[in-house]
Amino acid sequence: MRKLLSVVAVLALGSSLAACGSEGSDSGGGGDFGKAGIKVESEFGQKPTITHREGEPDKALVTEVLKEGDGAEVKKGELLTANYLGQIWRDGKVFDNSYDRGAPSSFPIGVGGVIAGWDEGLVGKKLGSRILLSIPSDKGYKETGNEQAGIKGDDTLIFVVDLVSTAANDTKLDADPVAAPATKFKVTGELNAEPKVTVPAGSKPPAKPGKPVVIATGKGKPIEKGSQLIGRYVVYDYAGKKQASTWDGQQGQAGAPTDQLQVGPGPNGQAGALDGLAGIPIGSRVLVELPASKDQAGKTVNAFAVIDILNAFPAPKQQQ
Repeated sequence: MRKLLSVVAVLALGSSLAACGSEGSDSGGGGDFGKAGIKVESEFGQKPTITHREGEPDKALVTEVLKEGDGAEVKKGELLTANYLGQIWRDGKVFDNSYDRGAPSSFPIGVGGVIAGWDEGLVGKKLGSRILLSIPSDKGYKETGNEQAGIKGDDTLIFVVDLVSTAANDTKLDADPVAAPATKFKVTGELNAEPKVTVPAGSKPPAKPGKPVVIATGKGKPIEKGSQLIGRYVVYDYAGKKQASTWDGQQGQAGAPTDQLQVGPGPNGQAGALDGLAGIPIGSRVLVELPASKDQAGKTVNAFAVIDILNAFPAPKQQQ
């Protein structure tokens, strides 16, 4: 099934955070050293500069709210979208950040999809907040470290995280159902739940995928080319069998929306299965026919997806 799913999305998180989260007071951006002995310069949404006091870091997780937002609280199991910068206390090396990529990253929070310091430090914080985390190794990459990032097994990590948005399986689409969608498939279900699809007997895949069909029209801004979407989806084959669903989860993880849905063109100008979504409003539920692919046995698989478009951001810039 992974071959089929690759047409729609790559569900694995980026390697930089895939093993990657005491409450503090509001210390503001660019002020004196806070209780963790760390000073952060620049404002929410801007790439921060981090300096820290001399000596050893705290042995326990320290969380400070540098700027408190006024959005909803981040809940366990949601897909959190955030900008972040990670730095090693020992040598001051910035080993990863989303600001240089020009786009936030998304990850399930509070369920073991990122390091424990993120899970513990970000759940319960309000969207629009800038959070500082000082994460000891036992709540980071533990004794194995992360050699590729230059992180040793006993390193304390410093993160500044700007909380942008959240999405969940029960997020309700702000959309108006289309009375008669231009498709032979019957798509039913509430707009805050997994859609159900009825496929007429004898249905055959098209010779070439057609344009996306809008099932419910969202009230957000039109999707722009070169966007990365926050969405959830269910995939069916033309015999009416469900093949995959973000509601069901993957590889033993709980179900959650994903950010790995990109509207082209790709970094090298290549086309993608979801390019036809450009111009459709955010908040829509759409049906997308997928190009044929091969399963692990080499058999041709034809399928289509019903996708809920929850949000959109610029696609990350390609790093040198």
